[in-house]
Amino acid sequence: MEHNEKQLELFDKTDRMVQTLAEDYKDKKMTRKVDTYEYEDLAVCIRSDQVPASEIAELFTDKAFYKWYSERYFNKGEKV
Repeated sequence: MEHNEKQLELFDKTDRMVQTLAEDYKDKKMTRKVDTYEYEDLAVCIRSDQVPASEIAELFTDKAFYKWYSERYFNKGEKV
């Protein structure tokens, strides 16, 4: 397997994990409010596997952030 294929496989695995966490935590009581100016930077960190799963779960309790992130990064109509 080439280096790029390994990176793509890891990226897909990370995306699936993030989407699963988002779906599981989106309806929970908000425990952390994300400021809109943080959205892009947080998304980059999440997608590059720099944010622990527990923190990702907490971020997705903010419904506005969940909506913003899911519209940009989750496959439309595809459930985990």
